[in-house]
Amino acid sequence: MSLKVLGGCSATLALAIAAALFPAQSAHAATACAAAWSASSVYTGGNTASQNGNNYVANWWTQGDDPSTHSGPSGSGQPWTSQGACDGGGSTPPPDNPPPDNPPPTPGTLLFSPYKDTSINMDWNTNIISTSVTGTRIPVVGAGSLVSTQVPNLGAITLAFATGECGSENWGGVPGAAFASANIARINSAGINYVISTGGAAGSFTCGSPMNLKAFIDRYNGAHLVGVDFDIEAGQSQAQLQSLVNGAVYAAGFYPNLRFSFTLATLGASDGSYGGVNSTGDAVVKLVKASGLQNYTINLMTMDYGSGIPSVCVVKSGGVCDMGQSAIQAVQNLQHTYGIPLSKIEITPMIGVNDVSSNVFQIADIDKVTSYAATNKLAGVHFWSLDRDTPCSQGTASPTCNSLPSTTVLQYTKRFLSNLGK
Repeated sequence: MSLKVLGGCSATLALAIAAALFPAQSAHAATACAAAWSASSVYTGGNTASQNGNNYVANWWTQGDDPSTHSGPSGSGQPWTSQGACDGGGSTPPPDNPPPDNPPPTPGTLLFSPYKDTSINMDWNTNIISTSVTGTRIPVVGAGSLVSTQVPNLGAITLAFATGECGSENWGGVPGAAFASANIARINSAGINYVISTGGAAGSFTCGSPMNLKAFIDRYNGAHLVGVDFDIEAGQSQAQLQSLVNGAVYAAGFYPNLRFSFTLATLGASDGSYGGVNSTGDAVVKLVKASGLQNYTINLMTMDYGSGIPSVCVVKSGGVCDMGQSAIQAVQNLQHTYGIPLSKIEITPMIGVNDVSSNVFQIADIDKVTSYAATNKLAGVHFWSLDRDTPCSQGTASPTCNSLPSTTVLQYTKRFLSNLGK
């Protein structure tokens, strides 16, 4: 072997040893850190942030949840999932998210949206939501409608109810796809904000997976969709309730501007017991609080308390429930028992004669409720229901009138609007 060849081999060997001892940095460079996590920033599903030398990806809408202590694998229920160690970077603020279709909620803005029972007076030929509250059936929105001709300052409605399993839900027998096709574009074209309400006293709403709830919302989405409401009255199981809450958490990652309301029966006990929501409501409130869902509200059905006794309501002269004061008491009881902020509480009275006929929500009760709601910055005030805002003389509750002959057509709606400065 010649010295020249040996020298060449020695040089090659030296280079190999050097490469082994000092590997190229690019081959093993650590992943760059994403923008540093900020407690005040809002993150939605897919956003990334870094904390303590690790990258994390948000699984849904989250704010204030430190990823170093609130992370877990996908499906764990934690808002963050670790993406592993990172190096460098991490000093810039999180990227702006593209604006969603839905209008963002304005902090401190009270939502007034009377419930519309879509099965009452619907045009069954076209599936268009209609009402006969004025004495003649007319569409709720659009040309010649209730809104355009009678209450042009009514800016929002709650559509009730979608029932059944999400994806195959119906509205009083009308399949979800047909209902959406007939109404959602009309409502958006009219510039009316709307809430999609599910469940109710006569039916239940279930959703087997978070992805299916997101697909359900997609069906009814539009520029003026502001909320999804779960009216829970029909005895869903604990697992079904958990599934609804999980679905809301998941969907919020895609719809960060939507409010998710949980509508619950309540008492307004004034005897110091703080009696309020029943066992189902108790389960729902605890599930919601434990879920990390941010943009939630608890909507109290301030109606049908029963006999005028302090264990169920605020009693006025005559031994009957004071419906306005009892609604206020129900809010205070919820806040006391569960620590729910007033800004996350809504109330929904039943106008006129309730199913419990001694419970009568009078026009004067509107003044008590709206004054309290505005002063204390409640999340919303609604009523059941738009079709009942017309007088009649029967003494029991009706789905198409308020059973108070002394009232006038749409008097409740107009009084709410006036008191709330709409």
